[in-house]
Amino acid sequence: MSEDVSRVSPSRLATYATCPRKYEYDKEWSVESPEESRRYLDRGLAYHGAIEDTCAWATDQPESPTDDEIQTYAHEAIERRWDEHADRDEYASDAQFAYDRQVAIAGVDAYFAAAGLEHARNSVEQEGWLTCDRGDVHLRGRVDNIVRTDEGLQIIDYKGSLSGIVSGRTHNRIEAHHAGEEYHASILKSVFQAATYIEGAKATEHYEPGMDIEFTFYGVLYNVDRTPGHDGISVEVTGKSRDVGWIYEAHEDTIWSLIDDCYTGIVDGEFTPEPWEEIHENACGDCSYQGMCGDYIGAEVSLDD
Repeated sequence: MSEDVSRVSPSRLATYATCPRKYEYDKEWSVESPEESRRYLDRGLAYHGAIEDTCAWATDQPESPTDDEIQTYAHEAIERRWDEHADRDEYASDAQFAYDRQVAIAGVDAYFAAAGLEHARNSVEQEGWLTCDRGDVHLRGRVDNIVRTDEGLQIIDYKGSLSGIVSGRTHNRIEAHHAGEEYHASILKSVFQAATYIEGAKATEHYEPGMDIEFTFYGVLYNVDRTPGHDGISVEVTGKSRDVGWIYEAHEDTIWSLIDDCYTGIVDGEFTPEPWEEIHENACGDCSYQGMCGDYIGAEVSLDD
């Protein structure tokens, strides 16, 4: 495969699927969103880094570490990563900063008190790049964790929550969006990731023909319970996983048709928002580029008239 092909990430595909004009501002022109805050980005970097550090450490040990050893290392890793990534200036108060720190630490502790133990012991790659080539479409994405299982491989993508991730309840929206019957761009990023990572994993040294490949989103901070007390607020965090490999298999042809449409639009530089009425109704309200977007301003002027 030639190195000069245009490789596109699942995130870029999803931005284009939401609105081609937003893609142009964000990815082509690199216009900084005026409302963008690094608070949640940095918190994500902290728990991603702590999980990566722990899995790498566990797999490098000459003997399989005990549960206590993994948990101790993970707790120290998230404290270290928090200090590295978190910026007090992004918070309104010291109390807010301390609360987010407590949530991040509790989330990593909870993960390595449950599924994270086996994930750490059986991880074969952390924060690795996967590439996927299908016809004229060339994708590339960074995978959080690849774990060896009894059946094959499990690819894990860590999120704060599972909001917006495709599920058994929403997967039929893929077909409705593709057919133009409804607008459901919000779930497409998760299925674009599934396509890229499942197919990309087949091109790695970890894959053997016949292996089962599962793709899992893990919400590290899925549920946060807050308990006020004399010493402040204490938190208890539980994570939750969602396997979506079966959804990819059920809608594979449709997903790749959507990917092909977005990829072609990106490579060809076609950024006209289509279908405009659906984009205007569903995507413009949360877009940070409203003030500079001629399409949005023109539509609002027309509505006012």
